[in-house]
Amino acid sequence: MNLSFPYNGVDKGHATINQPRDTSPNMKNVRLYENLGKRARGGQRPGLDKAYSQQIGGASAPIVAICSVSVVV
Repeated sequence: MNLSFPYNGVDKGHATINQPRDTSPNMKNVRLYENLGKRARGGQRPGLDKAYSQQIGGASAPIVAICSVSVVV
């Protein structure tokens, strides 16, 4: 089965098995076009607000990567 991004948006007028091509019965927080290149590739819509108000690390720089370290003694 070949699944593609639902370019034609939400269609709640059909049963899931009879869904028109390139539609979905339920979608949240998705968009078709990316911001920079205006390419149609599908993806998650960015949030409107910060998830947390507390600044991590005290600097105003964004977090670029998070990793975990385990020590075995």
